Amino acid sequence: MAEFEAVQATLKAHNPRTTPARVVTGPILLTGLATCTTCRGPMTLRTGTSKSGHVHKYYSCSTHGRQGKTGCTGRSIRMDTLDALVTDHLVAELLQPGRLRATLSSLWSLRADKAAQVDGRVAALRGEAAGAEEKLARLYRMVEEGVTELDDILAARIAALKAERDRARAALDRMQVAERLPAEIAPALVERFGKLMRENVTAGVVPFRKAWLQAIVDRVEVGADVVRIVGDKASLEAAVLAAGSAAAPGVRSSVRKWRTRHDSNV
Repeated sequence: MAEFEAVQATLKAHNPRTTPARVVTGPILLTGLATCTTCRGPMTLRTGTSKSGHVHKYYSCSTHGRQGKTGCTGRSIRMDTLDALVTDHLVAELLQPGRLRATLSSLWSLRADKAAQVDGRVAALRGEAAGAEEKLARLYRMVEEGVTELDDILAARIAALKAERDRARAALDRMQVAERLPAEIAPALVERFGKLMRENVTAGVVPFRKAWLQAIVDRVEVGADVVRIVGDKASLEAAVLAAGSAAAPGVRSSVRKWRTRHDSNV
């Protein structure tokens, strides 16, 4: 059963300025994604030869490879086994239309709640700005009509009200330039994306499959008996939208995560 949880994170690992090109386009499917849960270090290619002379490829903890047991107790898993676990689980779970819609719906629900909070804050800021403006107008009127004189105390009060008004206006400006993302995506587009992903993560040359995987997956955490596939919901949404206008995965952004867990004895 897939397990999803919402957490906040910054996807620095997928910033093209910090990710070497070989990690994105290399011939190994999960390079840059597979990590050892013991030391949080990357898992990289290691080969081994069986008694029959057959060469096997493994994802192996790079920290253990460099530092031995002082750096990490070590972890290895056959490459074909982990590749199949990850792609099969994504195809069977996350990339099915119903699960995709449920995952995205949870993001949209959170976004709607946040939008309501933002709208409330905007209304409050408008009220603060209008209130400060009204008080300023009243003070100016009193000075013009000779009801009071513009002494130091009144000048300080006017300056304070101006600062209050300007702060409210500046906060309003910042909130109003924030981009409003679509409330939801058409079911047909979600279904098309799922079909496209199911086809492209399981077939084709490795760099192409890898690009599609990295459009939605943040990392693959490899433990002693559990493999977790972690990604973020906003990037999943961005990939769905990109699939509506192009046949290649789009650029990742940020920050609402989903997580699936695959329990195994590998």
